[in-house]
Amino acid sequence: MKSRLYKVALSLALALSCTVVASGQDLVYARQQLDTLASEAFHGRGYVARGQQLAAEYLLREFQRLGLQPLSDNYLQPFSLEVNSFDSVLLRINGRTLVPGIDYLLYPKSGYGEAKKLKSGNKTAIFNYQNPPKSGKPSWEVLLETGHPKLTWSVGRETWPLPYFQLSGAATPQKIKTISYVVRGNFRAHQAANVIGYLEGSSNPDSVLVICAHYDHLGRMGSTLFPGANDNASGTALLLDLARHYSRPENTPAYSLLFIAFGAEEAGLVGSTYYVNNPILPLNRISLVLNLDLMAGGSQGLMMVNALKNPAAYQALDSLNKAHSLLSSIQKRDNAANSDHYPFSQKGVPAVFLYTMGDVTAYHDPNDRAEKLQLQHYPAVFELLQRFIQHWPNRIQP
Repeated sequence: MKSRLYKVALSLALALSCTVVASGQDLVYARQQLDTLASEAFHGRGYVARGQQLAAEYLLREFQRLGLQPLSDNYLQPFSLEVNSFDSVLLRINGRTLVPGIDYLLYPKSGYGEAKKLKSGNKTAIFNYQNPPKSGKPSWEVLLETGHPKLTWSVGRETWPLPYFQLSGAATPQKIKTISYVVRGNFRAHQAANVIGYLEGSSNPDSVLVICAHYDHLGRMGSTLFPGANDNASGTALLLDLARHYSRPENTPAYSLLFIAFGAEEAGLVGSTYYVNNPILPLNRISLVLNLDLMAGGSQGLMMVNALKNPAAYQALDSLNKAHSLLSSIQKRDNAANSDHYPFSQKGVPAVFLYTMGDVTAYHDPNDRAEKLQLQHYPAVFELLQRFIQHWPNRIQP
């Protein structure tokens, strides 16, 4: 039997098919926020040159400017985590200097060291990417993982005792004779923070809808920047755009809105896990979590993760989309530990993860740049979420 919430959400969505919603979306503002967050100034919002801290400070100021209120003495919820980071990287094979991020990446758990014209032999472990070693040998000095069809980087939470390079298939020579390399970095505790702002509802403030997005990305591998434009400057820009819309008095919804920009998502959902274990606002007041990630596409529609456990949210979003012909489709899948909705769902809080499909192919590589994102479907995505948020039931029924 369908729950009362499911029926209420579905009936509201269908009724809205003849309702006109005033658009508060301004693509210029969203583009400005995306370009800013993905710029060189924030160093990929990672763990080199204080990139993540600079982004958090920027978001704090924007929350203040938009009129969001802090839930505590500060908009920031600080936490720390140990991360492997790299300040300087160089690799030459057979005398040829390879291009970082294009020809090779460092394994995120790589150790540090340097060598000049190390001859290929027992001290150089060379293996195909499909069969990586599970541990190193004392005789090895460097690891080369060859033949990668797509280089994809991430954040290392531990470190191996020796340098570890991953080569693209195109950059892997038939025979490796000599290797020169430099890897300098550190494994240490880094300070990070969630940025949290609150808007009180007009008639039912005790019920809260959470809108969240992670603002962090991978940072830098030496001088190589991972801008993280789609992942997830786009979702953070959409969060700010929605905050700007709902901070206007004429747009205040009946229930309250909590905007959370999470840190350290790329390091393993660290910021969102920290929040659910140390909630500033009680979790039982949350009617739904809308997590926004990878929001710059849309030509192939929108995906809702964890839709099977939240059918009312899916049916409402899908019905609104069909009623207003906004995106090609709203698709659904089961839950997965792939973004910041997951720690909430593990605590029993209704939580879904939305991401757009199509248009964008770069992922966790240096090509995820702001100038490559056209945002053709952004206005439709914004309108769909605006309609959903404005008319989501303002009190959860059992």
